[in-house]
Amino acid sequence: MGRMCTPDCPYFRCLKKSLAFVTPRGKILTPRAKEKYKGKVTAWCLWANDVCKGYQCQYANCVKHAMLPNGTCTLGIKVKEVGRSIEEEAKALEKEYLALKPKLKKLRIEDIDL
Repeated sequence: MGRMCTPDCPYFRCLKKSLAFVTPRGKILTPRAKEKYKGKVTAWCLWANDVCKGYQCQYANCVKHAMLPNGTCTLGIKVKEVGRSIEEEAKALEKEYLALKPKLKKLRIEDIDL
């Protein structure tokens, strides 16, 4: 299972526009200002006046549309690429050529160099 979406992600958005970050000294930072701040911050919901629940909140959204309903972030999941081997590709081309052969014969094309 992949990692969970968190409010720290740059693609995480609050649809109520009430996401803020609080420093240990109590200073409130906007999401943009949080990126410049070097210390530890806590995600804070200004609408509920409580700690942000992250993906569990009904107003949580991902700009990249990568958040699944269970909160898993699909940006971290690697997709296995499936490709055909050269032999399978050659067989597929041969089938195409055999299907085109009668049509080529009608056009009086005897031999084609592929």
